[in-house]
Order: sequence, then C-alpha cells, then structure tokens
Amino acid sequence: MNARWPVLITCIFILTGCAGMQNPQKANLAHCANQFKASKAENYPLVLQEGDLCLQKNTLPASLHSAVYAVQADAYSNLKRFPEAVAAKEKSMQLAVKPDPRDTLDLSAMYRDVGNPKKALELVQYNLDNGLGEAGKGSGFHMPTYYHLGLALTDLGQYREAAEAFSTGLQRQPDYAWAFYARGIAYEHLGDRDGAKADFVKFSQIVNKKYVKEENTAKLAEYGISVP
Repeated sequence: MNARWPVLITCIFILTGCAGMQNPQKANLAHCANQFKASKAENYPLVLQEGDLCLQKNTLPASLHSAVYAVQADAYSNLKRFPEAVAAKEKSMQLAVKPDPRDTLDLSAMYRDVGNPKKALELVQYNLDNGLGEAGKGSGFHMPTYYHLGLALTDLGQYREAAEAFSTGLQRQPDYAWAFYARGIAYEHLGDRDGAKADFVKFSQIVNKKYVKEENTAKLAEYGISVP
C-alpha cells in the first residue's frame, strides 16, 4: 500500500463520521472508505466496485481522487488487467498534487506487464535524468530504481546492462533476494551459468518462500537448487 494512503483513509473516515453531514453524503463517502478496506483485505473485485462508486457519487479533492485511482490501479494489476492498471495509474499521477518518483517506478512495472518495456525504460530513465530518487529530487537512487531499470533492460534483451543495473542496486541493498534472481536470469542469457547459479543459490538462501512462484522453483531446479 502506498505510504500516503493511510493519511487519506483517515481523512475519509473522519468525513464519514461527521455528525453534521447528511446521511446520503455519508453513504456516498462510505464507498471510498470501503475501497481502501477492500484493498487491505486483498479483495480486488470489491476494490474496483467500491472505487467506481466512490468516484461516481462524490466530488473529491484532487489528492483523494488521485488515491482512489492509485488503489484501482493496484487492484487491476493484481487481477492481471494490465492495460486498465496503466490507465488508472496514469490518471492517479495526473491528479497528484506532487508527483512521486515511486509512482513512476510503479507505472514502469505496469508497462512491462502490458508488454511495453521500451516505455518502462523511458519512465525509469526519466527519474534518473531528473535526479528523482525514491524519496524525491536529490535524494539519491537506491534498489527500487536500479531493480526496475534492470527489469526493463532485461525485457529489451540488454542483458549486460541489466546485470550492471542489478549489481548497482545490490551495492545499496545487498539483501534484496529478487535482484539476485533477476541478475541470475541476465547472467544466464549472457551464457554465464556459473554466475547465474551463484545468484540463484543466494536467492534461495534469503528469499521469503511465501513469494516464490512455480516458475521460480522450476528455474532453480534447472541448476539443482531448491528453496529450503
């Protein structure tokens, strides 16, 4: 969940609890609160339903309007409805009072999911070119930026550059398991099976098993590796 959402959720809960507010208004704003609750519960179809009602029945300030679209985008993405995720995320960013570089990285991931790695790379490069670190302009770049950069480069077949991006990210966050896995994939494409195996072993040792998918397990098995 985006870091700013809890503040916006609190605002909605305060509004829905105002004694002076008419019941129809409370009912309409309740759809907004219900959307955030559904997101927390990972009930993504309900997120979309309540979010649509929230937008239809209320005139929201730009910050809340942006947040509702952001939650919609996350739900669409989890439902693998990637074109709709991109559209909702772009609306959210257009309405945002202050652009968030992390949103650009999220949008980059959605463009990769929709099969447009060139656009995904352009978005990450925009942050890099403009000094937009994860915490804002001039804050420096960390694993998220280099991880998304590496993934976009991988999808474009630029495996050496991708491996370099993951390596730079790992210098900043050496315990991020998925960067080891992604770099292992890049090494494999470069014909460096020893390097790939070393990264896959490291991945297997530090990854949270909860997030390992069948395709990851199958790749490790090709190298005789299993997740403990």
